[in-house]
Amino acid sequence: MKKILIIIFVFTVATGLHAQVDVNQKLDEAKSAYNSKDLEATRFALQEALQGINQAIGKEILDMLPSELGEMKKVEGQDNVTGTTIMFAGLFVSRSYEKDSTLSANFEIMSDSPLITSINAFMAMPAIMVTDPNQKRIKVDNYRGMLTRSEDSDGTVNYDAQIPVGSTLFSFRTHGISDEKNVTDMLTLLQIGKIAKIAE
Repeated sequence: MKKILIIIFVFTVATGLHAQVDVNQKLDEAKSAYNSKDLEATRFALQEALQGINQAIGKEILDMLPSELGEMKKVEGQDNVTGTTIMFAGLFVSRSYEKDSTLSANFEIMSDSPLITSINAFMAMPAIMVTDPNQKRIKVDNYRGMLTRSEDSDGTVNYDAQIPVGSTLFSFRTHGISDEKNVTDMLTLLQIGKIAKIAE
């Protein structure tokens, strides 16, 4: 337990997280509870510290994301960062982009996503077994993923890209963009490779 406390503290200081004061306070509470042999309070304080760390990491990720993608601009006030502590210490980050009501996109990062297993199973299948012409494998920043194309009833084209990196899932959904290359170019601009280094 002491080793865990030290690792979290070093990580907090080394990355210069915005939530450092609050995280350090929770670490002090965890250390005090541990010295008092109150393991339940220790665990609770550690979970809150991890939540603060995840939120700070999420803010750092948002700073890395572009404010514009092609003709779309980020939707002000809709950036979302959540550090969850429900049975695990997780991370959720999202940013939306749009141009009027004709084009839109959403980028999400979720740790411990339940979809990871099925996506990895799809990518492990031999190419000859992939029978859906609207699904294909892609590679972004040397990470493999899957891209799914769909159409609304009015003919509007949607793309859904899902790229697993370890236990973290990167998802990028577009609405109204018909050119697949435009979608993959936008994925490159999202710097998934750099973000993965701090999100994992």
